[in-house]
Amino acid sequence: MDDIKLVYRVFEAFANTSKSRYAFICDMKTDISRWSIACVEEFGLPGVEMKGAGLIWEECIHPMDRERYHNSIVDLFEGRIDKHDMVYRAKNKSGNYVACTCTGTVIRGEDGEALYFVGTIDNHGIANEYDSVTALYTKQKLLETLREYRENREKYYILFVSAYNFIELNNVYGYEFGNKILRCFADHLLDYIDDCEVFHAGGTRFAIVSSERELKDMRKLYDELLHFSRHSIEVDGLAVTLMLGGSCTEVYDFCVDEHTIYSNGIIGLDESMYEKHGELVIFSNNNRDKSHEKIVTINAIRNSINAGCDGFSLRYQPVIGSESGKMIGAEALVRWNKDPLGEVPPSDFINWLEDDPIFYELGLWIAKNAMKQWKEKVLSVNPDLKLSLNVAYTQLERVDFRKQFLNIIDEIDFPKNRLVLELTERCRLLDKTFLRNEIVYFKSQGVGTILDDFGTGFSALELLLFLPVVGIKIDKSFITNLDIDEKKQIVATAIIKCAKDIGMSITAEGIEDSNIRDMLKEYGTTYFQGYLYSKPVKIDEFMSLITVQI
Repeated sequence: MDDIKLVYRVFEAFANTSKSRYAFICDMKTDISRWSIACVEEFGLPGVEMKGAGLIWEECIHPMDRERYHNSIVDLFEGRIDKHDMVYRAKNKSGNYVACTCTGTVIRGEDGEALYFVGTIDNHGIANEYDSVTALYTKQKLLETLREYRENREKYYILFVSAYNFIELNNVYGYEFGNKILRCFADHLLDYIDDCEVFHAGGTRFAIVSSERELKDMRKLYDELLHFSRHSIEVDGLAVTLMLGGSCTEVYDFCVDEHTIYSNGIIGLDESMYEKHGELVIFSNNNRDKSHEKIVTINAIRNSINAGCDGFSLRYQPVIGSESGKMIGAEALVRWNKDPLGEVPPSDFINWLEDDPIFYELGLWIAKNAMKQWKEKVLSVNPDLKLSLNVAYTQLERVDFRKQFLNIIDEIDFPKNRLVLELTERCRLLDKTFLRNEIVYFKSQGVGTILDDFGTGFSALELLLFLPVVGIKIDKSFITNLDIDEKKQIVATAIIKCAKDIGMSITAEGIEDSNIRDMLKEYGTTYFQGYLYSKPVKIDEFMSLITVQI
């Protein structure tokens, strides 16, 4: 029996043992291959024995993945590489693209001549294990992997990276071009990192997980990714610069769940991108007290939400008319207090919580309980007072948010014209047209919307023209030191005049000083909110304020 017949007999012995893992062997001299019959049937290939199988298979591969696959096969047959390890999408005979992992190696003879190319193809199906744009594992797969590390009590590092100038690139070059940028970056991660697991963590975020590398190695990896993103990305012949932010978490507490680890990493990622100009934010054993305390807090708050929002309560801060000096409504604000951590300031958890999918459940809890308390107690005393509720982008982006929110209104029989939705600063992450459509929809239902945090992320004046909101709320950080900062005074005057001239109300929050209040009143501010009038209080204390002339 000659060598090739022996090789094929060995191949047949293991080639058809799995319906989702296929084997192949290619005689590199003749370019004749044998493939598992399950693969032939699933993808409608010509037969188990094929000549030029690489090109035949290439026709099945998604166009966006094809060039990378083709280059790898050419490098193999021309002797530049001996290993093939790639994730791509391939079209099955039903016309559906499925995620596949192909791993192969070149077998050489004693004289070094390439004899056979052998390997396996894993069909991961149409399930969401792989992201269609980047061909990386999805966020869901990331969470499953982190859970396995926790259950195995295995320490690891997780590095999150994201581009904070990606929205601008998308706006300039378009959505499809943006996808190509993400794919280019993902390809680099796949090709460059061989001892870590790589994931697409949603949006423009990527996660890199390693149980083998140390903190210094993760720092070095991040520095190398910074250099690549700024100098080496080219899409359709155009050089592209990505400005990265990053966070790295050392995970050694196995009582903390994977969702908490993810949320903590996103907090650090946002801090890196929006506060530290891309400097790597690190949560490790070296700053154990600070980082570990934050992770424990996040974990406790997530558990509280899962337990029916146990430990959460509501406060109400009055909104005052600038001309009348009388209360016109209040904003509902959430608080959390639970042993052994006690009361945690909202500033310590609201920002990351808005990024966490679990916030959706808390948001519905806030809306339901605030409307219920307001109708039962406040409107029975003064039916004109309006209730303001904060709405985050993680709520608006959910397809069922409209229905569930209106169901709450109907269930409580809450008057829609006494409800105001405050769109938080991070709603800017949503597509502007989508955001406009949501505002128009709620307006058609009789519910008004305003832009919260104006002066920060919502500071673009063009949004006042594009979004049909009824008003803006100037962020308290913008109000601070207004009485001694001439530049702030000039900008404040311009913003207030602009909003007022196009028929919008202007609310100034964070009012603690009568001098600043008087200045803003002179500029034309419509409403005031802040400690000068009242701190956020429980509903019973709020009721005592209703009858007080302020």
